[in-house]
Amino acid sequence: MPDGRDGAGPDAAAANPGAPGPRWQRLRGRPSLTVVLVSLYVIENSGIRLLASILRRAGVTVHEIYFKDWVSNRVEPPTEREIELLVSEIVRIGPGLVGLSVRASAFHAMARDLTTRIRAAWDGPVLWGGMHASSCPEEAAAVADLVCIGESERSFAMLADRLRSGGDLATIPGLWVHTADGLVRHPAADLVEDLDSLPHPDYGSPDKVVIEWNRVRRGRDPCVDESLYLVMASRGCPFPSCTFCSNSVVDRMYPGRHYHRTRSVGHVIDEIAAARRVFPRLRRIRFDDEEFPVASAWLDEFCARWPAEVGLPFEIHMDPRVVTPERLARLRDVGLSMVFMGIQGTERINRDLYHRHVPDDQVLRAARAIHESGVRAGYQVILDDPVSTSADKRALFDLLLRIDRPYELVLFSLTVYPGSAIEKELKRRALITDADIKGRQTKVFRQFRVDLSYPRPPEDRFWTALHVMVSKSFIPKALLRAFARSARLARHPAPLTALAYAANVIKVGAMGFGLLVRGELTWAVLRRWLHPRNLVTF
Repeated sequence: MPDGRDGAGPDAAAANPGAPGPRWQRLRGRPSLTVVLVSLYVIENSGIRLLASILRRAGVTVHEIYFKDWVSNRVEPPTEREIELLVSEIVRIGPGLVGLSVRASAFHAMARDLTTRIRAAWDGPVLWGGMHASSCPEEAAAVADLVCIGESERSFAMLADRLRSGGDLATIPGLWVHTADGLVRHPAADLVEDLDSLPHPDYGSPDKVVIEWNRVRRGRDPCVDESLYLVMASRGCPFPSCTFCSNSVVDRMYPGRHYHRTRSVGHVIDEIAAARRVFPRLRRIRFDDEEFPVASAWLDEFCARWPAEVGLPFEIHMDPRVVTPERLARLRDVGLSMVFMGIQGTERINRDLYHRHVPDDQVLRAARAIHESGVRAGYQVILDDPVSTSADKRALFDLLLRIDRPYELVLFSLTVYPGSAIEKELKRRALITDADIKGRQTKVFRQFRVDLSYPRPPEDRFWTALHVMVSKSFIPKALLRAFARSARLARHPAPLTALAYAANVIKVGAMGFGLLVRGELTWAVLRRWLHPRNLVTF
């Protein structure tokens, strides 16, 4: 049942046409329904494609709009022309409902402004979903007529059925609904326990639109020309205690429930088979799970079926706590080409700030196992936290220096998600304010991944430059240790930053050449990773 109702009453939307209201009531009882789903700044949004599949399976006409993408390690704001094109596409389609995928709170202001512009030309109901809607539903409900929280598949299926049958949306689990009597709030809908019951993401339907570079492209999915396909064999994370992760926010929405679930091997292979029919250049698979499944029975079946039924090289994410030489050898023998492993910080920072209970010696053992397996390695590290001391930054550098090369570094700048455990902890220590929380702080727009040109204090620029260089096999470790001892460079890091940038150009250039040789260098890769002004660090 509803958790509660409040609001300005039945005349709120009429008095203020831009305000959220019960616009959905106009659609009740329509025998046919058209929905527009809008993805903001993420072309490879598999969630939108999955919801589109669910709605199409229910007989709903769905149009997907992919509105811009992150480019050159930045999120550039939309131009006036691009906003006009988005609005005109919605008006042209004439849907009954528009859904916006607001994947992160940093996009809240942009989504709010776009919703206002959409309503000025089209007065139908607007629904918000995505991580921001789940973590900050009150903020979302101040703009959107409908807000979907938590896992949305069940809620969307019920939404389509209720609209066509004339039913009441205000009783749908996982949906916050503006009614004539105010805002009705519901907790998240039940988890989808059987992930195999869900359809595969839809990459083949023609009702797709891309808006970017001040123009519109219709009729072809923007991802199908890529050589890499992203798939998830599971949901959630088996290690949900990490305070920095968005999974910890979602996990708390389902108290007493195990948020981590795994699809069957057969369902995953069927999805890849479907993708191969529409991805003519497909060369490689990346499992985008938080952690690749390693349960014995699942892994046995995967290793037995993958070579014969798929036979493509694949990449995975693994936690140091599950990395073993035996697992790596089995996966390597059936096509594993790269392992991404989270290091995040030093043992002290992991324990005291991130609640990630992985000692340094365990990280080093796992890294050694990856190196000895012959599989490429990519290590994920978080910089720019407000807790690390000079000693912590040096300790992180020393830890990375002890890892066998070659490897790639995936460097992130700490992002504080609203409602996360790390937000509460940093506020308790008076180290951050509301202005530092994602949604108000939009530094991710200027560096999607760590960028050497991003403004930092001298000491942080010094250590960031060293962290960038530590993975470069062509730079002697003895030279890096000498740099790390230089008090002068610590005070004046500009020469070191320039050297790190040059080293990164060499590394990224070599990676780009490798992609070219393998036939995997695409326009999307070039614009995302290889722009000299805002070069992503590796």
